[in-house]
Amino acid sequence: MTETYEEMVTRLREIARKLEDPDTPLEESVRLYKDGIELIKTCEEFLTKAELRILEITEE
Repeated sequence: MTETYEEMVTRLREIARKLEDPDTPLEESVRLYKDGIELIKTCEEFLTKAELRILEITEE
């Protein structure tokens, strides 16, 4: 099942919270950072597709 945009944003917030926690081990922080960057790219793609759909709708 594909995540919704809202679910991805929730995951990003959780990643940010863990990255800000000084008790998060370095290895986990690096993994979380990488996961966050990938998630941001996915969110940007989702928003771009949504914007294109909206433009198509308004042009009809």
